[in-house]
Amino acid sequence: MINAVSSWIKERVDKAGARGIVLGLSGGIDSAVVAALALRSLRPNVLGLLLPCHSNAQDSDDARLVADHLDLETGTVDLTPVFDLLLTLLPPANQMVTANLKPRLRMMTLYYFAGLKQYLVAGTGNKSEIAVGYFTKYGDGGADLLPLGDMLKSQVWDLA
Repeated sequence: MINAVSSWIKERVDKAGARGIVLGLSGGIDSAVVAALALRSLRPNVLGLLLPCHSNAQDSDDARLVADHLDLETGTVDLTPVFDLLLTLLPPANQMVTANLKPRLRMMTLYYFAGLKQYLVAGTGNKSEIAVGYFTKYGDGGADLLPLGDMLKSQVWDLA
């Protein structure tokens, strides 16, 4: 499975005429597995972005541990000030509406870096999340490729 998914990632990147992959590195298992799979076939052309936005500091610490372990190039863009400013410009809304802005800001940032580097955006969602709708449309659900899209969460853990 590792070889199959890594080869599939490389084929998608080559077919698109892209140079590599950018992904959001959250500190969770899904982004860690996608980063590892992409690095197997595209090293060094993989960029992991840490995109905190009122986030738990442990998430960034975990993401950095993953990046260090994988020898993954990273960048950090703290989206907190942008998020806070945006909320001052918009009418008040419930928590779900405002919470969905975060993944949309993250995806916008990923696509910005993808454009700069001529990379594709790799999503980190898995089949279990997709099946129950646990993603934000035009946020973490928006990507050029979804390497874990056919895997249940239990399969992602096995792959890890």
